[in-house]
Amino acid sequence: MTMNPSRIMSVVLQRRGVISAVESSILRPSISILEKNDAHDVSLSHRRFSTSTVQSNTTQNHTRYLHQSNTRSINEVNYLQRRYFARNTKRNNNTKKYIDGKYSFEDSDRVEAKESKNILIIGSSGILGKTLVSNFGNLHNWNVLGADVLEPSMSEKKSGLSDYISLPNDGSISDITGELYKGVSHSLHGGDTNKNKLDAIVCASGGWAGDVDITDMIDNHLAESNSSELEDVDYEEEYARESALVCERMMRMNYYPIVAGSQIGRRFMKRGGLFVIIGASAALSPTEHMLGYGSAKAAAHHYLQSWGPTTNEENGTTAVGILPLMIDTPNNRAMMGGDDDEGGDDRYSKMVKPIHIANEIGEWIKQPHLRPHSGSLVKVIAKNRKDGSGGAAFHLVR
Repeated sequence: MTMNPSRIMSVVLQRRGVISAVESSILRPSISILEKNDAHDVSLSHRRFSTSTVQSNTTQNHTRYLHQSNTRSINEVNYLQRRYFARNTKRNNNTKKYIDGKYSFEDSDRVEAKESKNILIIGSSGILGKTLVSNFGNLHNWNVLGADVLEPSMSEKKSGLSDYISLPNDGSISDITGELYKGVSHSLHGGDTNKNKLDAIVCASGGWAGDVDITDMIDNHLAESNSSELEDVDYEEEYARESALVCERMMRMNYYPIVAGSQIGRRFMKRGGLFVIIGASAALSPTEHMLGYGSAKAAAHHYLQSWGPTTNEENGTTAVGILPLMIDTPNNRAMMGGDDDEGGDDRYSKMVKPIHIANEIGEWIKQPHLRPHSGSLVKVIAKNRKDGSGGAAFHLVR
């Protein structure tokens, strides 16, 4: 018959008068635990001291505990230290990082330093671009670089822009990339240090144009030309040329800036940065009567889905596409005509407000763990109400 080692030890101690029979029954489970955990060097005094230290919750006692419990493993001490810091920081109302209980033991031993971020907004003169600039520059006090073919006004320069890069209006994709590269390098003083690199690039540039209608084209020619000039017009040729021109314009507005921005990101983006494009949910399916627009947006989607995983492996950059149905801008409202109260048109309720997109991107910049996987497309759906309240929902589609 083989006796349990813990039983033998307790019997020996009891016979020597070291412990009583009652203490023996209490000691046996403790010894068994030590045997199972192979932690013979941890004494009962340390157990009692650990309990009193955690309950005291003071810096002085906690420091003394870290010095005296030399027999504990380094990992166990570090865990208790992180846990202690997180618990006390949560109770400190002056600490913004752990407000509303948003803290974790894993990162609690790192004190977050408040530093300015460098953000590049391509298409900063548009409605969405202006909203992004104001949100990032004024609300978050980040360093915002703007880039567009339209020069900003003095009021726009004061609304959050720290610098502006002028892009060629009818330039090739190579011209746009070159001007953007030189402008970013100048603004970031070469971008040689991590501090002088970009935390995020947002391609907010874009535009819409429908297919050319041959009837409208002929009517316009008749109104602008005299009878002698009309005899030499080949309307089929003009229709072909203008249709191709629309496709070229759409590519220049909706695709070229994304390619240029991605090349800038390879050189000037910090590791773990964010790259965002504005796509279109309509381009997820065929786009009748707007072939140029749909083709350009679909090309942008394909580029991001292909480039995103690659840049994530190379530099940890997360590339995401946001796909609204329609952004709430004055031009889009004028194009639709009417109102919600006239004829029951509900298209206004489906228009995404620029501020909702800006808020979502801002959260992705501040909290990288909230970002979708690199190369993903996120559809944004408006949740507007009649009284103007509501919001937007973001759904991963690809």
